[in-house]
Amino acid sequence: MKTLTQLELNVILDQHKRWLANQGGSRAVLSHTDLRHLDLSGVDLRRANLIRANLSGAQLSYADMSDADVTYANFHRATLNNARFRDADLRNADMSEAKMLNVDFYRADLYRTNFTDAQLSEGAFEKPLISDTIITLRDASQPQCVRT
Repeated sequence: MKTLTQLELNVILDQHKRWLANQGGSRAVLSHTDLRHLDLSGVDLRRANLIRANLSGAQLSYADMSDADVTYANFHRATLNNARFRDADLRNADMSEAKMLNVDFYRADLYRTNFTDAQLSEGAFEKPLISDTIITLRDASQPQCVRT
């Protein structure tokens, strides 16, 4: 597994931002990368490759991972308040014990995603793909889950 410093990660994120804006740059490929405990608050990771990335304990509040591939990613004990996973591929991701207030999972693929003991409230589960998903929540204050 690759390890990055916050500075190295910032360079990749800058290149990704330019790629998203069609101004050169390159797509963020962070697969098999150790991103534990790094600050990714508010970053734009739309369409990024985070396959098997280790994001345990990372700060991801307000991060946008829409259309990202985060299959098998580890979000154990990560803080994901107000994060977006619209149309993201979260198959087999580990979100156990993650803190998730107002997370948007619109049309996300949650096949076998593990939410054991996650703190999830006010989340948007509109049109998600849910199959064999483990959802055992703790400290949830009025979770609003809509399945259509």
